[in-house]
Amino acid sequence: MEKIDVYNCNREKTGKIFTRYVDEHIEEDEYIISVTCWIVNKDGEILLTQRRLDKSHGGMWEPTTGTVISGENSLEGMQRELREEIGLNVDKTELKLIETFIDKKPNLNFFRDIYILRKDISLSELKFVDGEVIDAQYVTAQQFENMINKGEVKKKLEYFIDLVYNLD
Repeated sequence: MEKIDVYNCNREKTGKIFTRYVDEHIEEDEYIISVTCWIVNKDGEILLTQRRLDKSHGGMWEPTTGTVISGENSLEGMQRELREEIGLNVDKTELKLIETFIDKKPNLNFFRDIYILRKDISLSELKFVDGEVIDAQYVTAQQFENMINKGEVKKKLEYFIDLVYNLD
């Protein structure tokens, strides 16, 4: 069970710890930090991973995503999630924070930190270490949009196309 630091609206630690899968909610003015890494190769293709079938949204495709655990900062959390989910060790300097936004849910509020890693990574290099991921593939921006329209990717991830392709 992961222990997660709770933050106030100014992104300052409150001293409160949220225990994942035990605690059901945090207060309306409290937040936890979630991290996402979009990996894009030299051809502009996006690396997507497929969620284990018995997880929520099982079988859907997504970038590497997770929650920052207690004692970590956002960047350290992103490095850990990449190691745990796809067996990828990256240096902090390779990850670029491109966006932070607030995502308010009925029982959980998030600071969502979005990173990009521009690197050519062979699919054969990936190792599905913690069992959360069962497959991986590279897709073009058009294929990604098609996957969203077919319901193979959560619709909320469509922000990525405008965000990343407007950075170039």
